[in-house]
Amino acid sequence: MKKLNWNERCIQHGLRQLPVVKDRRAKADVYERLERARRAARWRRRWLPAAASAAVLIVTVFAGSRLIIPERVDKQEASSSAVQTWERKDASSRAEVMMAADVAPLMANEAASTAVIALPDRKIGMVVPVAVPLFGRFAPGERLAAALDELSRSALRGAAKWLDGVTMAPEAGNGRVWAVHVPARHRIFTADREEQRLFLVAVAETVRQMGGQNIRFFTGAEEGLYLSASGQLKTTKVDQQKRIYYINRLSSFGHAVLISAPSNARSFPEAVQRMKKSGGRGLEPAIPPEVEVERVDVNGRYAAVSLRFSASPDTTDAARMAEAILLTAKEFGLLEVTLAANDRSAIGPYPLGKAIKVPAGPNAGLLTAAGP
Repeated sequence: MKKLNWNERCIQHGLRQLPVVKDRRAKADVYERLERARRAARWRRRWLPAAASAAVLIVTVFAGSRLIIPERVDKQEASSSAVQTWERKDASSRAEVMMAADVAPLMANEAASTAVIALPDRKIGMVVPVAVPLFGRFAPGERLAAALDELSRSALRGAAKWLDGVTMAPEAGNGRVWAVHVPARHRIFTADREEQRLFLVAVAETVRQMGGQNIRFFTGAEEGLYLSASGQLKTTKVDQQKRIYYINRLSSFGHAVLISAPSNARSFPEAVQRMKKSGGRGLEPAIPPEVEVERVDVNGRYAAVSLRFSASPDTTDAARMAEAILLTAKEFGLLEVTLAANDRSAIGPYPLGKAIKVPAGPNAGLLTAAGP
């Protein structure tokens, strides 16, 4: 191919020959069109292949039952076993849809960035952190606002209303100090003491998940925040104690969720062993009794966890267990974890024997677990 030696003047002349394009659409119209296209693409990518595969399998099984006459008993048993295996996989795929639907895109780096927002749950008296994938590039000060906008259009919009109008962003510097601005007429000022407590816990956990260590509170433009449950707050430190992830099945969100609780475990191997015990207050162990932790090795910022299954746990619980182990590893500063288990090639959407990057945050599947 002949190389063209274009200088700057030639390039400028060529650009001047291009037609002038004018776009008079409002930014909101452009964003809405892009949002609809993104959701449609995600729907096609997620459901059409599964529907096509299911249709092919159904036709194959139906045709086989009509046209193929088994010649030997062992062939008939093999066919029955294959159908049962397919039925189990189909049932497990429906059960895992909440967990795997959004975990896999995060692992595949579909989202340019992710924000983690803790949502108050009055029913269990705790906050539930939710990883919200963000599509596009956002400045640090815009990430949480974009995530809250996503939540407002999801099944979690009721819980997210407690953060309506609240802005949380890192101040200039190393990002350890975050400024939290609460509108002067926010609903939290007339809420009861328990709701105010959960609101403050949600703000602190959100900042912690996003890497903040200190918070400066503002009411409108005035420094300070006064709530009857806490009194006057100007600054507060975020608890940096490492967490262990547990399962809670009583959440008002309608699905079992992962919740972190502070732990005095001194290392990741010790934390994994403690994940077999209850955390109290409805926090079930993420590692069920039928799973034994055989070995946990840590090398720098990487770890390997070997598990042994004495029985097969619920499919979704097994996937949550793997996610909880990865998230607990993140709490201890690890970047990747390799999981291994007897007679298995995967746990939910997580492959075994391969290094898995720790997730940005928990409970991403809640965003699509129910209709908006």
